[in-house]
Amino acid sequence: HYKQSHYQLHLSRAFNRRWYANGALHYTRGSGYYEQYKEDELLSDYLIDDVIIGSDTIRETNLIRRKWLQNDFYGVVAGLQYRGDRTEMVLGGGWSHYDGDHFGTVIWARHPGDSEIRHRWYENTGLKSDWNTYLKTTFEAGEHVSLFADLQLRGIDYGIEGTDDDLRDIGQSHDFLFFNPKAGINLQFSPQQRAYLFVARANREPNRSNFVDADPVSPVPVKETLLDYEAGYTLQASSYSLNVNFYYMDYSDQLVLTGEINDVGSAVMSNVKDSHRMGLEISGSFQPVSWFRWDLNATFSRNKIKDYSGYVDNWDYWSDPANESYQVLEQLGTTDLAFSPAVIFNSKLNFEPVKSLKLGFISRYVGKQYIDNTSSEMRILAPYFINDLTLSYAFYPQFMKEISVQFQVSNLFNADYETNAWVYRYYSGGEEGIYDGYFPQAGVQLMAGIRLRF
Repeated sequence: HYKQSHYQLHLSRAFNRRWYANGALHYTRGSGYYEQYKEDELLSDYLIDDVIIGSDTIRETNLIRRKWLQNDFYGVVAGLQYRGDRTEMVLGGGWSHYDGDHFGTVIWARHPGDSEIRHRWYENTGLKSDWNTYLKTTFEAGEHVSLFADLQLRGIDYGIEGTDDDLRDIGQSHDFLFFNPKAGINLQFSPQQRAYLFVARANREPNRSNFVDADPVSPVPVKETLLDYEAGYTLQASSYSLNVNFYYMDYSDQLVLTGEINDVGSAVMSNVKDSHRMGLEISGSFQPVSWFRWDLNATFSRNKIKDYSGYVDNWDYWSDPANESYQVLEQLGTTDLAFSPAVIFNSKLNFEPVKSLKLGFISRYVGKQYIDNTSSEMRILAPYFINDLTLSYAFYPQFMKEISVQFQVSNLFNADYETNAWVYRYYSGGEEGIYDGYFPQAGVQLMAGIRLRF
């Protein structure tokens, strides 16, 4: 149950044919919660005293708890644009502030003890201020050559105060200052052909979940830095098109998925020191006749972590802390990044055999994915190939513009596949144990709809 209210004010002004300015104020108010029924919960975990009845002491109870999020987000953005004969420039920036309150209440308990109605057992506040300023420019260096650059300076002030739902103090503060430049060149060989090359540096800060979900014995999450190199070629003809893009993304301290999830099902992330993503993206279309069109795209990539070291919880520590380590270190060398398939392919065949009747056949292939960063064949999402069928027919009555009837059959051939998973590993008695879960997708699905245009 979540509700948002949005308020925006937009302003724009053209001073003359070369200078233009715009700006906006925005405010968003959000509030929502979800509920859980929990059995045999310790009263002390909810800051409720044990219940004493005669000579009996009750330490556990069944209860219903409600976790709340209430937030305010507001800010301003503005930009000034110049458009010359050979040069275009945009100078802009923005500032925003986020204030999020997280808290939990017990709305019912079989043994409430001395707690009040809607007893609050934890609360914390997240504050984030974010500002940026940027300059973008494009320069026509010649008839077929243009240069572009994008410079951004961004600052972030982030703080958390309070306790989490496990009563752990999660108070912390972090400041970041990023310089994100990008520059490149466009080569226009003809109206139909273009090539480009650019290099960019980008930084990303950890989010609230990254900080809160971090293992207490692990280093605090740090910023992610990316050096991105890309080159591409596009061709646009009357009956076909082709786009090819090569990329090499070199990361320092990339925030990667670990395969674990937190208590609300969100993916847990952590830093890895040295990693990269390299690949080739190809997309195109082919339309030999007016009633048939084929759109397709594919990605072939290599996604690796260099010298990966992972930590696995050691349950034996709790029975023998003097002789057992809290976690077991695994040094695995070069491994594959989790949830990063090497091959992705999409295709759509579009038919319009008669006017107003449209048919579509959509195919998707996703290659094998590891569900953690160990490259273990025991923890994978298998490749899958699924197909959908779409059909629509439009009527044009006199009393309205259009009535369109639409049908879709998803997973036409009833393929069995999963698109996500989670895993938790541990050692107990010197042997590895695993908890995991996979998210199977639905079989054949039918959907029908109608669209009215007045």
